[in-house]
Amino acid sequence: MVDTSAGSLGGTATAEPPAPAPRTPRPKRPARAAGRLRERRTALLLLAPSVVLLIAVFAFAMESLVEYSLQKYQPGGVNTTGTLASWTKVLGDSYYWSVIWQTVLIGLLVTAITAVAGYLTALALHHTKRAGWRNTGYAVVFSSLIFSGIASVYSWQLLLGQEGFVNSALGLVGIGPVHLLYERTAVVVALVHTLLPVMVLPIVSSLRQIDGTLVEAADDFGASRLRTFRTITLPLSAPGLIAGCQLTFALAISSFTAPSLLGGGRVAMLSTTIYSLVGTTDFPAASVCALVLLVLALVSAGVFVLIQRRFAEADQGGVTVTPSAPRGLRGMGVWMVVLYAFQLLPAVIVVISSMSSVSYGVWPPPSLSTRWYTNLFHQDGVMHAFLGSLWIGAVVAVLAVLLGSAAAVALVRHRFRGSGAVQSALFSPVVVPKIAFGFAVFMLLARTGMASGRGAVVLAHTVATVPFVIVLLSAALARADRTLDQAAVDLGARPLTAFLRSTLPQIAPAMLVGGVFAFLVSFNEIDLSIFLLNSDQQTLPVWMFSYLNNYQDPTPAALSTVMTALSVVVVGLGALLLRFVQRGRRILP
Repeated sequence: MVDTSAGSLGGTATAEPPAPAPRTPRPKRPARAAGRLRERRTALLLLAPSVVLLIAVFAFAMESLVEYSLQKYQPGGVNTTGTLASWTKVLGDSYYWSVIWQTVLIGLLVTAITAVAGYLTALALHHTKRAGWRNTGYAVVFSSLIFSGIASVYSWQLLLGQEGFVNSALGLVGIGPVHLLYERTAVVVALVHTLLPVMVLPIVSSLRQIDGTLVEAADDFGASRLRTFRTITLPLSAPGLIAGCQLTFALAISSFTAPSLLGGGRVAMLSTTIYSLVGTTDFPAASVCALVLLVLALVSAGVFVLIQRRFAEADQGGVTVTPSAPRGLRGMGVWMVVLYAFQLLPAVIVVISSMSSVSYGVWPPPSLSTRWYTNLFHQDGVMHAFLGSLWIGAVVAVLAVLLGSAAAVALVRHRFRGSGAVQSALFSPVVVPKIAFGFAVFMLLARTGMASGRGAVVLAHTVATVPFVIVLLSAALARADRTLDQAAVDLGARPLTAFLRSTLPQIAPAMLVGGVFAFLVSFNEIDLSIFLLNSDQQTLPVWMFSYLNNYQDPTPAALSTVMTALSVVVVGLGALLLRFVQRGRRILP
């Protein structure tokens, strides 16, 4: 065989270098810039509706509040502008300082009592061994969220009245009657009942994140349960307790219905003072009081944030995958029985009182009758108010879900400069007390000459509920599998089609929960609505508030029962629909 290679022929052979492997071309800078520009444009389009609504309603309303505070009220004439006379009037009067102190004191009392009761409740629920009993406890604790706010306040009128349930029970043991109604005590008790779920929720969340191995290690080293609680459980659950205190204090100082109906004019808070000043058309002084209330809310939020940061330094550093197991706590059964009675008794008293045969508040009722339900449905304007509440709640739910979902997608799925500032701006309505925000919108309407009514209520309620929907949808989007969208786009689908076919089914349950939440908040809202409705365009809570200020028969008890039943039906339908949506997700290919 003849070797024909270059080496065999005696020539000098030079091996050719191997061909270089093809390099993947880097994307050109203009292409990357175009992608970033497209993503930024998409985010802005998604955020535009929420931002426009925030500026048009919230920002301009707060600006109107500041402008009116710089005026001097002239009875029967034109207000003087560009003056600090109203600020001097409010801050230079000892009466208004007593109102401010009363507001802060009630906030502190409610927060302290709710913190103790809420922590004990959260601890008992967390350590309940049987899931059935634990879920029942959660349902009872959070039942006051379904019970309409004004209905809850009215129930305490029935409980604490001179011939109410409490004094009747005390009379059986030879005590009383005790004067409880129209005192600070009545306001504090009613607010504790209403705000207890707000305290329990963040504490339970913190307790669930405590590393169970820490508790087990403490047991192995012979630590008592008290020492384990003092050195492990309490410090690690402190962030949840502080968050609950922050929310409770902010809601307590801005409450309006409880001091208005249970205080009887003797318990003056900033919220009731604003309402009284509006009744005398002294809008500048009312604006000053609203801004003072806002400053109190902001200062308290800052204080709690500083406290939270100090505890965060000693945090365990993340969420554990080994939560502590329920251990059971001795003696907590008695506490839970007392708690169940405290949470459920107001609703039971309202239902029984709605069937009283007499027109005055007495316990127990002499006999039962349905006359007050008949009287309710024969009242002028009640059906109109009912249909108006349904319409407002439905529109607010739809708008809140649409705007909140779009904003959440922009904030979670799209990166752009200034996203943190936009998110903070969208959450700013949560910080402002509702009574101050409602009055600010009222001032904006007066300033622009626009008519108040249900349209204004829809806008105000939407601004107030969109932040909560954003929170729910952001959490759902963070858990959603984005690779499904990317795979669909790689296979030729448009981004919108990929989102609708892959991401939307994953976040549909959160959208449903957000819609139900927005509807219930809007349907039962009174603080935001009371300044924005005409006498012929009322909602059910506002109609009930007006009725309670003029009559004392059990008709509001019948209305409270109907409103609570409707809320239960809405929650039940939402739960069924949520179960249907989740089952549909499981059977999808």
